[in-house]
Amino acid sequence: MQRARILVVDDESTNVEILARVLEPHGHAVTGVGSAEKALEVLSGSAFDLILLDLVLPGKTGMQALAEMQTLTDAPIHLMSGQTDPDTRQDALLLGAAAFQPKPLDLEALLAAVAALPPARAGR
Repeated sequence: MQRARILVVDDESTNVEILARVLEPHGHAVTGVGSAEKALEVLSGSAFDLILLDLVLPGKTGMQALAEMQTLTDAPIHLMSGQTDPDTRQDALLLGAAAFQPKPLDLEALLAAVAALPPARAGR
C-alpha cells in the first residue's frame, strides 16, 4: 500500500480527529489545520498528496482558499461541505476542486479515493 500525505482543513477539530483515526491505520499521514490561512502557511513549506478542504471556515472560505492552494500545490483538492446543493458542488468543480465530498463523509468512498491516487502521487 502506498502511504499518502493528507492535509485536512476543517475548523471542527472532531472532524479532523475522525479523519485521522480512519486514514492513519491505513498507513496514511494526516496533518490537520483549522483555517484556510493556516493551510496556506503549511502548504508553502510542505508537500501533500491530497487535500481535504472544508467549505465553511473562519476567515477565508474553502472556495476562496482553493485558488490560492492551487498556486502552491498540484495535489488534488477535495472540497467537503454539508451544503450539498448542486450549485455549490458545481462551483467547487468549476474552480478546480478534484472532487466534492458531501458531509457527513462517506468514509469508504474516501478510502477508495485515497487508494486510487496515482502511485507517483501517493507516498512520493
